[in-house]
Amino acid sequence: METGPGYVSSRSVISIRRARPDDLEFLFELVNHEDVQPYLGGRAPRDREALAGEIERSADDPTAYGRLVIELDGRRAGVMGFEAANHRSRIARLERLAVHPDFRGRRVADEAAQLLQRHLVVDLGYHRLELEIYGFNERAQRHAERAGFALEGVKRSAYWRHGEWMDGVLYALIREDLDVAPGPALLHDYVLVHNECVRTGDWEPLAAWFTDDAELAFEGVPLGPFRGRNEIAAAYREQPPDDEVVIFGVEAGDGTVVARYGWFREPGKQAGRMLVTPRDGKIANLTVTFEEVQ
Repeated sequence: METGPGYVSSRSVISIRRARPDDLEFLFELVNHEDVQPYLGGRAPRDREALAGEIERSADDPTAYGRLVIELDGRRAGVMGFEAANHRSRIARLERLAVHPDFRGRRVADEAAQLLQRHLVVDLGYHRLELEIYGFNERAQRHAERAGFALEGVKRSAYWRHGEWMDGVLYALIREDLDVAPGPALLHDYVLVHNECVRTGDWEPLAAWFTDDAELAFEGVPLGPFRGRNEIAAAYREQPPDDEVVIFGVEAGDGTVVARYGWFREPGKQAGRMLVTPRDGKIANLTVTFEEVQ
C-alpha cells in the first residue's frame, strides 16, 4: 500500500501509507515526544536502528506486519501499526497509534483508524482486529469507541507501567461490523479454506465453495481449464498447491472481484491475480494468473 486510501472532508484529506526510510526522523521524533512516549507500550522501540528495522519489515512482509504513516493534507501527522496475531484465523493486532500533538483535536486518529480497518479487512482479508489500551489512557479508549471497536473486557493489573500495575482494556472489531461487499468477503473466505487445505492436505472442503457448473482457469501455466465442481475438486487433489496464498489488495466491479495475490513463502512478492465471479454466494468462475510483477 504505497499510497493509501484517503478520507475527504470539506477541509482536509486524511490518508495512510506504508512508512518509508525517509520517514525515520519523523517517527523517531514522534515516539520520543514527551506527550506521546508515556502512552506507548513499554517495549515499543524508540531508537533509530529499531525503527528502521520496523520500516524494513513492513515492506518485506506487508500482509502480516505494517508500520504506517498518517498524513493530513500530505503532511505527516502520526503513525499506526498492525501485526498478524493468528495467521490461520485471520486475526490482526493493532498497535502503536500515535498522533503528533500538533494535529490533535481534528479526529485524525479516528479517520485513520477506520482507513486501516478497511485496508486490513477488505484488502488483506483479516476477519478480526484486536486492540489493547492501558487503563489510564482514557483518551485512547474514547478514540477506540468512536472508531467502531467494541469493548470486550479488561485484563486486570496486567502491566507494570509508570511505577504501578495497570489494566489492559481490550477492544475488537470483526468483519461483520463493517460494510464489506459479498464478493470480497467470498474471496477471502475461499482463500482461508484454500490455506487450511494446504495445511491439512485434505482438499475436499474446497469443492463446496464452487457452483456445480463452475470453471477454474489458469493463465501463465499449462493447466486446465477445469469445468464443474467435481472436475475442479479432482484437479486440486491430483495437483495440489504446496503453499498458502496471501492477498495484497482487492478490487470489485462489474460482477468480478480481482485480487492481487502472492505466496506465504515470499510474502513481499506479488505472483499474479485472482479473478472471482460470484453467484449465489459461491464461485462461478475463478481465473488465476501467474505474472512476473516488478
